[in-house]
Amino acid sequence: MKLQSLALGFVLLAATPDPRVAALIKESGAALHVAAMSSVHIVRTSGKVVAVGLSGTGDGWNEMGGTREASTFSAPPLGGGSGWDGNESWNLDQTGLVIVDASVVGRASAINQAYLGNYDLWTPNRGGATVAWAGTKSEKGKNYDVLTVSPPKSQVPFDLWFDATTHLPVRMVQTAGPSGFTMTMSDFRRVDGLMIPYQVDTASSEGNATAFTATSVEVNPPGGAAHLEKPQSAPHDYAISGGTSTTVPIKLSENHVYIDVMLNGKGPYHFIFDTGGANIVDPQVAKEIGAGVGGNAQLTGVGNAAESSGFATVNTLQIGNATVTDQVFSVLPVRKGFGLSSGLPTDGLIGYEVLSRFITTFDYANKTVRFIMPNAADSTMATATVPIAMNGTQPQFACGIDNVPTTCTLDTGARDSLTMFGPFLEANPTIVPAKLTAPGVNGFGVGGPAIGRLGRVQSLTFSNFNLPNLIGDFTIQKQGAFAAPFIGANVGGAVWKRFTMTLDYHTLTMGLTPNGDFSAPDQWDRSGLFLLNTGAITIVDVRPGTPAARAGLIKGEVITSVNGAAPQSLREVREVFLGAPGTVVHLVVKSKDGASHDVDLVLADYV
Repeated sequence: MKLQSLALGFVLLAATPDPRVAALIKESGAALHVAAMSSVHIVRTSGKVVAVGLSGTGDGWNEMGGTREASTFSAPPLGGGSGWDGNESWNLDQTGLVIVDASVVGRASAINQAYLGNYDLWTPNRGGATVAWAGTKSEKGKNYDVLTVSPPKSQVPFDLWFDATTHLPVRMVQTAGPSGFTMTMSDFRRVDGLMIPYQVDTASSEGNATAFTATSVEVNPPGGAAHLEKPQSAPHDYAISGGTSTTVPIKLSENHVYIDVMLNGKGPYHFIFDTGGANIVDPQVAKEIGAGVGGNAQLTGVGNAAESSGFATVNTLQIGNATVTDQVFSVLPVRKGFGLSSGLPTDGLIGYEVLSRFITTFDYANKTVRFIMPNAADSTMATATVPIAMNGTQPQFACGIDNVPTTCTLDTGARDSLTMFGPFLEANPTIVPAKLTAPGVNGFGVGGPAIGRLGRVQSLTFSNFNLPNLIGDFTIQKQGAFAAPFIGANVGGAVWKRFTMTLDYHTLTMGLTPNGDFSAPDQWDRSGLFLLNTGAITIVDVRPGTPAARAGLIKGEVITSVNGAAPQSLREVREVFLGAPGTVVHLVVKSKDGASHDVDLVLADYV
């Protein structure tokens, strides 16, 4: 029960319970016949699944009146499951890999779905949840009563809609920043006295939909409790030929890690190695290697928009002597997407699927990546060991920004030092420096451009490291990854290039040893331009108050010559724009009308 303090006299009064809450819980409990839960302990629901354009089968297991819940599905090429075992939120993929999601939103989603599916609202003390009246709603001629429910251990509440006529719970709505989902329950039928929904449809804020249609419901099945336990992670699809480790060269461009891979014995293909990403391949590459594409999912990233993706199975992914077999890749137009903004040609991405199998060392100074088999005797030693946890499939760690403790995500696929998340900035306005640039494009990825202001933070701290005077991207986006709550900042390659970094997802640790760049001053492009390679070096953003704006450059113009020579790559042009302050860069620029003109761009620091 909540208490509120009166300003005068410091008298504490108990908040008055809303009688509508108790009445609705009682009415809905009667409609569900929850009295039958005295003999219904575990419910297994089996049926058909349609998800992201794929069809298959699924099973759900609920501990009625308890805390645990689990579900599994098979919709080739995808499969796996998820659940809450009372302590951890886990996700299982089609290879047998289990990832524990320790993020606030990931845990809350699992807890909330278990709470609802287990009918904990109708147990004594409402399962320990805080429940509030959220009003009435009307939609398509039907009326609903709504409760806001905050289960124990969950930091994200959800709204539960009840049909005003039948009093059955028919909709669950969870929102956390820009992301969320709506789950709709229908076709309730009595099973051993208890009303169970035979149809459950889920729609995510990204535009993905899942439909589950029950074909059978079993009460208290033999051995049911075993299905509620977190499964053991057991992928057996990876190896290193000729030993326990392999070292491969990488290329660094704008702090991105590029690595060559072989797919189905063909290649090499040029991939970005991204701790914030997953298996992604260009559709043309999928065609070249003979991988069929099916399904349709919506993916989100740093931009505001979602992008459509299919799925393909790659029989072999080889990096040096390391091999991973039978991997599902999302299929996205990487060559046109990332290829537009990256300094080097890009055929795809690899991320957590590879990192979760091998101990992986990024040696930025020597431009190599080393893969080591788990528990190998030659695993790398580090100066400091930092605990990590998984935010979905991306690692996160405890950090401090200007002495404000928070959680940061680790992203080798980001070129900058750190991007502050919108809700964190709103909650901690003192972090925002007095000197900020005008808004502009600071990056580009899945979902399009990332928009923000630039400024310097006093310090980024983690473990025993203190990195002062870093350039920060102060996002202004209300959608996309950087609008998520419960995270302070995304830490990118401009920080990690200062270390030799070893990631061990088996022990959930990050080993760090500073290299010669540890104390190097942080810098940013000195032109004020953001460029894309659209077949020509095209200006897509001119930040106000920068050298480019003063030189009169305009969005949409094309750079045809840099210092008297035609530019050979986007990487080459960006490197010129990192020149020393005061450097004059002679450009020939073609306007939208086709006319060319000369521009002398004087580089300068503006952050």
